[in-house]
Amino acid sequence: MRWVSATRSRVYCLFLPMRRHRPSMHCSLLDGREENGLSNMNMRFEKPTFDLLRKMGWTEHRAVDPAPFLACLLADGYEPFPKIKPFLQRFGGLSGDMPAYRVAGAFDRIDFHPAHAISCTCREQVTAYEARVHEKLLPVGMAYNRYMTLLLSQTGRLFGGYDDFLCLIGNDVQEAMSNLFERRDMPEVS
Repeated sequence: MRWVSATRSRVYCLFLPMRRHRPSMHCSLLDGREENGLSNMNMRFEKPTFDLLRKMGWTEHRAVDPAPFLACLLADGYEPFPKIKPFLQRFGGLSGDMPAYRVAGAFDRIDFHPAHAISCTCREQVTAYEARVHEKLLPVGMAYNRYMTLLLSQTGRLFGGYDDFLCLIGNDVQEAMSNLFERRDMPEVS
């Protein structure tokens, strides 16, 4: 257990160890149904993405308790929307290596800890990003050695922000993970 204090947002979040468990019922990953409280996010990844996620501890049946992550978001004034819970159940708490931006063979760090993103990105900046994409955003992690804030939209799109720069990482989680882990171009949002 450890405390993390947010420097800019005056939020203090307690990180509790996440317990991993397999769903007691079959969790269909491809047919769009919601079982066991987990929304189906089409989770078929290409091998490079799959291998890097596995090294971080991700599995097809990963289902962690999203409550500590949701508590951090609520404490900083964010209002969680339905897409956030299944995202955090699948990816919340993961951290590891990802291919470096534009440097073949090098690696940067990535994590899916909302508290880290909150501590590095002020709420006002997220509000400015929301105005540009015309939907609510929630900080879900950091990429590229904590230079880029990862933001999930209420429609399930993943964005990346750094100061005034904002890009669309993917139109859904699967596309976003592939784009991040396979060094694909991500269009800038004006």
